[in-house]
Amino acid sequence: RNGKWKKSIIMAKRIAIIGAGISGLTAIKQCLDNDLIPICFEQYSFIGGIWKYEDAYEKNKDPYSSVYKGILTNTSKELTTFSDFPIPADWPTYLNHSQVEKYIDMYAENFNLLPHIKFNTTVLKISILPDKRWNVKYIIQGENEEKEEIFDFVIVGTGRHRKPKWPEFKGMNSFKGEQIHSYMYKRATDFENKRVLVVGCSNSAWDVVVELTHAASQVYVSTRREKLPWIVPRFINGKAYDHIPSRFSQYIIPPFIRGKIIENYIIKSFPYPPHLTPNDPIIATFPIINFEIFQFLAAGTVIVKPNIKELKSENNQIEFIDGTVLENIDVVIYATGYDIDYPFLENHVFTGGDEIIQEFRNDFYNLVWLYKSIYPPKYPNIAFLGLSSGAPILPISEMQARHVISYIKGFIKPLPSQYEMEKSIRNNYEIIRKNSCKHARSAIRQDYLSDLDALSKEVGCYPYSYEIIKKFGFSFWKLIMFGIATPVQ
Repeated sequence: RNGKWKKSIIMAKRIAIIGAGISGLTAIKQCLDNDLIPICFEQYSFIGGIWKYEDAYEKNKDPYSSVYKGILTNTSKELTTFSDFPIPADWPTYLNHSQVEKYIDMYAENFNLLPHIKFNTTVLKISILPDKRWNVKYIIQGENEEKEEIFDFVIVGTGRHRKPKWPEFKGMNSFKGEQIHSYMYKRATDFENKRVLVVGCSNSAWDVVVELTHAASQVYVSTRREKLPWIVPRFINGKAYDHIPSRFSQYIIPPFIRGKIIENYIIKSFPYPPHLTPNDPIIATFPIINFEIFQFLAAGTVIVKPNIKELKSENNQIEFIDGTVLENIDVVIYATGYDIDYPFLENHVFTGGDEIIQEFRNDFYNLVWLYKSIYPPKYPNIAFLGLSSGAPILPISEMQARHVISYIKGFIKPLPSQYEMEKSIRNNYEIIRKNSCKHARSAIRQDYLSDLDALSKEVGCYPYSYEIIKKFGFSFWKLIMFGIATPVQ
């Protein structure tokens, strides 16, 4: 027995995990559950990634990308949780940054993940070796010497909020007002009595807009669409918005019917200005989860403007494409998202190369060329976690990690050929192109339930109806089919 134990230790694969945020932590946990050796490289001295809140203050004008102070999750705790470590039932339905941070700490402590993390360690370069293993070059803060280690597999879990995306408008260099990216925004009180323009139409942009109304003298928001997005409250008829869909409604009721029901509810319940009512169907867009917007629009404390034409130095003017001009704008906040970026990897590993980028760049943003949003077809023994938008990141990253570890261990079928993987990616992009509005075509857009279910069938943990009924009875099956579709299922 002792000899077999020694042999298993010798043969255990070493897995490099980049980043100790949501994706990195669940990857460590899955490795430990399956007798693999995880070594996680974390650039900072803490876990949690962007969920570790930090103020922007005098000594730290440019902090790492983190959440802002007033953030609330856009998804309920029941759908945001890891599957095997539920968020406490007595916590509120939607969590603030400190609660998410505490939950992440509890998860790491419960599964003893911290001993497997190299903190204050920056990965400089990851390169593939002739034998298909990967060489990881890194440096530890405070040390001058670069180090290298070889791994059987690399899991990249640094997410998609690393490189802020800045727009290009005429006059940005000469504009005398303050210009910042939303990742630098931390709290509304920093903008007391200022006239602020927020550029962007994402959930983050509208969260910032609503927060600013409590401090700024006037808030404007510039949107390229010249229409409001679909705006959904966190609660509908006493239920959390994401508690309403079930497995039954997701798979039995056609999407356009589900969408029309929600659209009619919103239009009847909230005072959309006629000229700002969305033209696109809700199922083809990214709805905004924020019910407070309407009251500030009605009060005039938030004014919607079209896309920017030019920023001018004279009187801090901003001209818009409809010819209107705003004067004395103190601050412009660009809530324009992020570019997916891995400075330690050559871009073609995850983008597919220049030809792919040229082919799809006009129709998609956040373009990646990954099978199942995880695996690059041309490069073995490397996987990417957490490249997802439009879905709760915790259960998505967890299921992706389970799939990757199952693949490494040989518990599931080998990946298809490079040709088949590239064909699958292309087909997926065609589906997104067909079903999504052009301005909402994120290449990493995911559907929470169907994507989790697709991976779970391969991993072997899908809740098949006949198995549920056989093991737990008909009443429990009804709960699965018609209740909240939580990750615990």
